[in-house]
Amino acid sequence: MATFEPSDDIVPVATAINPLQAHIYQQALAAAGIKSRVVGDFLDAGLGDIPGINSEVWVHRNDLARAEAVLRQGQEHAEPDSSEEAES
Repeated sequence: MATFEPSDDIVPVATAINPLQAHIYQQALAAAGIKSRVVGDFLDAGLGDIPGINSEVWVHRNDLARAEAVLRQGQEHAEPDSSEEAES
């Protein structure tokens, strides 16, 4: 019989606004050496664009903190710098 380890838990790390964004998150995590899985990326094909049904990215629980840091760092790079906006 297989034993259950808490590190085997998979947990959601991010909810995306669309499947494309979820796969971008997954690629960023893979580049950092973190295995992840996109869940719900084909729901819109069967159900249509229903608010509240979004794709999610899941990781192993023991990778959660690192995954959150990777995604947070990516979001910081994607946001425009407020000093650059003031100069425009």
